[in-house]
Amino acid sequence: MKVAILTQPLGHNYGGLLQAYALQTYLKKLGCEVETLDRRAAGAERISLKVHALYLARLMLGRIKLLPTESRKAWVLSELAAFRDRRLTMSPRIVSEQEIRDYYRERNFDAFIVGSDQVWRPRYSPGILNFYLDFLDDIKSPAKRIAYAASFGVDEWEYPSELTEKCKSLAQKFDAISVRENSAVDVCRDKLGVSAQWVADPTLLLEPGDYEPLIAECEKNANAGCVLSYVLDPAPEKRSIADNVGRALRTNVFSIKPEYSLTQVRAKDIAKCRFPGVESWLQAFHGASFVVTDSFHGTVFAILFNKPFIAIGNSARGMARFESLLSQFGLTDRLVESMAEVSTEVVQSRIDWDAVNDKREALARVSRQFLQTQLFGHC
Repeated sequence: MKVAILTQPLGHNYGGLLQAYALQTYLKKLGCEVETLDRRAAGAERISLKVHALYLARLMLGRIKLLPTESRKAWVLSELAAFRDRRLTMSPRIVSEQEIRDYYRERNFDAFIVGSDQVWRPRYSPGILNFYLDFLDDIKSPAKRIAYAASFGVDEWEYPSELTEKCKSLAQKFDAISVRENSAVDVCRDKLGVSAQWVADPTLLLEPGDYEPLIAECEKNANAGCVLSYVLDPAPEKRSIADNVGRALRTNVFSIKPEYSLTQVRAKDIAKCRFPGVESWLQAFHGASFVVTDSFHGTVFAILFNKPFIAIGNSARGMARFESLLSQFGLTDRLVESMAEVSTEVVQSRIDWDAVNDKREALARVSRQFLQTQLFGHC
């Protein structure tokens, strides 16, 4: 069976890359021929003249130390792009509505899977109607339409009324819809008029051992046994939480994210801005003694690798994702929003990993069954 996957643009986000890798890997295990659409917004990687002029002015005023050019931005993210290019089967880059129609008109796919990540969040997805498979009507494709672990990211409805009606009409043409957050089941019913099943993030379709060959490619882990701090939106309070955990556990704290952005360093120090490879990212979680993170997928991999953790609520990026994930495993007590909620008892309390793993395996079984049933009519 030939399957096309539509997910968000890949190459700048560890979680996005790993969920895409996991879904492809699982579908290939089922015997599918799989390709992920490389859909991007036109000019997304180019810096506009206006923005360039603004950076230039700030550089001349001494407010930044380095001009963040397109080539420099590409270099600091090059390890992530290399993972995408090496590990994933991708379509050619497509940046327009016409290109997507032309591409799929010339190729016969048996099924289209939309997911995962926040593919149904308008501010994140270029050409949101494409993620409701609008182009299949235009090219008269008979392919199956499936949403797997699609996410709105937040509980609030962010679609204007006209877009809501268009997406509602398209959603009702899907053969099956599953969502990543429990709250999204109600959103699908109330806003799109469709029923949806709650399933696991694609990264949970695989077993922890499935990621170990990637980790095995890394050099020795110098931070094994330390506290990992993986924070997407740095803030002094988040740093304090990580430092306090380190003190409570009497061990060092390390980060897997660059400490500086391009504008904060001189050209000679640009290496300090480079993102480590996805394999190194996985190794950091696998070898840590404890994880502090405000990342959804950071939380997922702490659970997968059975690492005690604190998840710092990230309302700007969507709290529903964290609440839904942690409720599945009975771990909502690990979600905090401030330093005041981090007690020594929470840090030192033992997680019943046997119970968590049982729940994870049960959830994975249901989620695999959804895909097998929708693709092949059996499980």
